[in-house]
Amino acid sequence: MKRILKFLNYIEKIEIGICILFLFGMTLIVILQVCSRYLFNYSFVWAEELVRYLMIWMVMIGAALVQSINDHIRIDYFPMLAGPRVRRAMETIFRLCTLVFIIILTVKGIKIVYFNRLFESSGLRISMLWPNLALPLGGILIGAYTGKALVQDFYRMLTWPSGKLQEEDRRLAKERLEGYSPLDEEVARRAEIE
Repeated sequence: MKRILKFLNYIEKIEIGICILFLFGMTLIVILQVCSRYLFNYSFVWAEELVRYLMIWMVMIGAALVQSINDHIRIDYFPMLAGPRVRRAMETIFRLCTLVFIIILTVKGIKIVYFNRLFESSGLRISMLWPNLALPLGGILIGAYTGKALVQDFYRMLTWPSGKLQEEDRRLAKERLEGYSPLDEEVARRAEIE
């Protein structure tokens, strides 16, 4: 299990780098396109299409990254009213529903990739396999993080005493109230290295 967690942490770092790279690339391409259009009255055919495809990839990878830290937007009114074990049971049900949705998304995404692999994009002249591949890849990543959290919640629900579960709930509530995010910790760590 430790190897899997270590591998997922490594993947998270790669995802952060990819999202930063894609956002930087999209920004540069849009600036280049706007300057080219208004200063030189020339427009690149491929610019809008490339930005769109980078955005799709960034959204899917970013959604997986947010899932890894369990920070997607949600209404947790009823889980907060429940006790620690019932809260874990509700979280397990929510994660199972998410996993079912992600499996459907991934399977449909694979079918879309398979169908569109034969077509070519109009501006970039690349196979539509590459832009559409973001959907199943993002689904696989989100599914992996959901599965990891599902196993952790199930383990904690069955083995941890109620007091330890309550303490963890207090810690998580305090972190959310203070606006703490594990990504902040990663950014701070990278800043110290530089």
